[in-house]
Amino acid sequence: MRGRQMRSAWATSGLMMLGVMAGLPVQAQDTGLKVDALRLEVGGFTDEPGASGSTLVHGALSLRGDAGDWSYALGARLDAHSQYGTQDFDRVRLDYTENYLRWQREDMRVTLGTQNVLWGRVDEISPTDRMSRVDFSRAVLDKLPERRRAVPAVRAEYFGEGFKLDGVLLPVFDEAVMPQSRSVWNPVDTVNGRILGIGSLPGIVGARVLKADINGAGGGGLRFTAEGDGFDYGFSVQRVRQSQPYYRVVPGAPVVLQAVHPFSTVLGAEFETERLGATWRMELAVNSAVPLTTQSFQYRTDPSLDFVIGAEFFPGDSETRVTLQLAGQRIMTNQAVLDRTRIYSFTGEIEHPFANGRWRADLRFAMGLNDRDLYINPRLSYTGIDRQEIYLAAHLFSGAANTLGGFYRRNDTVVVGWQGKF
Repeated sequence: MRGRQMRSAWATSGLMMLGVMAGLPVQAQDTGLKVDALRLEVGGFTDEPGASGSTLVHGALSLRGDAGDWSYALGARLDAHSQYGTQDFDRVRLDYTENYLRWQREDMRVTLGTQNVLWGRVDEISPTDRMSRVDFSRAVLDKLPERRRAVPAVRAEYFGEGFKLDGVLLPVFDEAVMPQSRSVWNPVDTVNGRILGIGSLPGIVGARVLKADINGAGGGGLRFTAEGDGFDYGFSVQRVRQSQPYYRVVPGAPVVLQAVHPFSTVLGAEFETERLGATWRMELAVNSAVPLTTQSFQYRTDPSLDFVIGAEFFPGDSETRVTLQLAGQRIMTNQAVLDRTRIYSFTGEIEHPFANGRWRADLRFAMGLNDRDLYINPRLSYTGIDRQEIYLAAHLFSGAANTLGGFYRRNDTVVVGWQGKF
C-alpha cells in the first residue's frame, strides 16, 4: 500500500512538472519522446528449482526537453515476469525511471525528482554505491547498471576547476525491487528453510514474510571528486537506509521474517589511475551498521570494512576488453552470528568482438576465495542490427550453502533474448 501511495505521489509531482513546463516558451523547447529500451527474454532451467522456465518482457519510455537554463525528463518502465512450473506466477510492474526538473548553469546543476545516482568507480561490486535503489528482481543475472533503479532525490552539483562537489538528499525512501514471493530468485526460501547469505535455516519453514513499513526519508550524502596529476580521486560520506531488505527473524508461532532497512553511515574513498597499460580503480568504505543475526536469532548491527581493487585493460592493444576485480568485506563483530563475516572474492568480465564487430562473446564470473562460491555467465551476442542485439546466454551457480552460488545452485539456466535501444 505504501509503495502504491508513494508512486501515486510522484505521478502527481510529474503532472505538476508538466504544468510548469507548459509555461515555458514553446519555441525554446527541444522535446522528444524516446523508446529507451525494449527487451524480450525466454529461459529454461536445467535442474528443477521449483520452476521449469521463465519469461521477461521489459520496456522503457522517456520524454525530455529543455528551455534555456531549465530541462526536464519524464519516464516510465514496465517489467513483466512470468515463471512456469511448480512455482508459477505472472507479475506486471509499472515503475518510474527519471522524472525530474533541472536547473543548470555553467558551474552549477540542481535536480529535483526521481533520478539515477550512481556513485563509485568499480564494476559489479561498489561499496560506495549506496544512494541508488537496488533491482534484485533477477538476482545477479544482469550487469550492475541494469540492477539499479532511479531514486526520489534532491541533488545539487557544483563543478569547480578540476573538481566536483555532489550533494544528494533522499526525502522519500523507496525500497529495492525484489522478486515475486514464488520466484526462484527470491532471497528467502520458506519452503526449504533457507536465506541468502545465511544458508539453511530449518526453523523458517512456513514462516510469514513481512515487508517493512517505512514512511520516513532515505537519507543523504556528500561526495567530492577531483582530477589529480595522472590520477583521479574522491571522498564521500553518506547517511542512508539500505534499500535491499535484511530479514530479521521474529520467533513465535508461526515464525515471522520482518524486512528491515537499517540506517548506516558510510565513509568512502575512491581512486583511479592509468598505469602499466591498464586503468586501475579502487574503492574503500567503512560502514557503521551491517545487519546480522546471532546464533540465538537476535538482530544486531556491526561495522564493516569493504574494499575493491580492479583493473581494466585490452591485452596486446586488441579489441578484447578484460576487467578483473579483487573484493573483500570484513565485518567487525564480537558475537557469534549466522551471517558470513569475512567475504573475499575475485570477479571479472572478458568481452571480445569479432566478425567485424557483428558478434560479441562475453564471459562474466565471480569466484569466492575463502569459501567455495562460483557464478559463471557466458554469452554470445549478434550485434549486426543497428541498436539491437540477439543473444544466447547461460547462468551457472555452485558453492557452499551460505554463499550466493550455493543458494542458487539449482538455478542454472539457459536463456535466449532480444533487446534494443532506440
